[in-house]
Amino acid sequence: MSLIQLIDLPDYADERGGLVAIESNQSIPFEVKRLYYIFQTTQQPRGFHAHKDLQQIAICLKGQCRFVLDNGEQKQAIVLDNPRQGLLLDGVIWREMHDFSDDCVLLVLASAHYDEQDYIRDYDAFLKFAHRPFIHALADVHSQHIGQKTSIWQYSVVLAGAKIGDHCNICAHTFIENDVSIGNNVTIKSGVYVWDGIHLADDVFVGPCVTFTNDKKPRSKQYSDEYPRTVVEKGASIGANATILPGIRIGQKAMVGAGAVVTKDVPDHAIVVGNPAYIQGYVEL
Repeated sequence: MSLIQLIDLPDYADERGGLVAIESNQSIPFEVKRLYYIFQTTQQPRGFHAHKDLQQIAICLKGQCRFVLDNGEQKQAIVLDNPRQGLLLDGVIWREMHDFSDDCVLLVLASAHYDEQDYIRDYDAFLKFAHRPFIHALADVHSQHIGQKTSIWQYSVVLAGAKIGDHCNICAHTFIENDVSIGNNVTIKSGVYVWDGIHLADDVFVGPCVTFTNDKKPRSKQYSDEYPRTVVEKGASIGANATILPGIRIGQKAMVGAGAVVTKDVPDHAIVVGNPAYIQGYVEL
């Protein structure tokens, strides 16, 4: 994904000269609340900050300068030298400005009034903010142990004791109980409830409506002091609507077929299907 987003501004030039019109929510994608311009620069670089929410458009009216943009994962640079184009700067982008020409005039349009609380001026703090987990406004998340770049979508519930790693995708309509650990790069599709005692290692895929269980002899209003430990090892995949009985180990890179009922441990790399699940083959290494 490119960090460079250029907007062509309406140009009404004729034989009399250039004319560019800028209209809020028309030629640019926000209402302008503030503008400022930079000129008579001393060749010193500027910027070195990001914003949490603010959007800006930078237009080099005269001369040129070089922008370096950084979203915490990649950097891209562009020279601005065209008064008919604007560079869109979204909020969570670290920006630096270098190599101002002596005649540079840089105009910046902003979507909000000045607010120091919106600035991030420390690069390490920017990285932490840029990599923060995404939690949908309609999710109910109580855990403080959610890894970087993890997404938790609407109508999901995560209890306080749960631990979820980095770069996970927890889809809508899921439930994650307290004594649960989830590694990095895990995908949990919609309709999955992850109960106490269940542990998912890195790179696990859990398909839609997979059913985990954690009580071999369930009775209403009777609760165990400790639940059997169910472990899904690194890189394993569980197909849609499969059922996993308590205390099962699903081995590394194993694949559980859709609708399978797993009643015993699954070896590494095994492919299991059916009810009760049986080994149909092995994943090729």
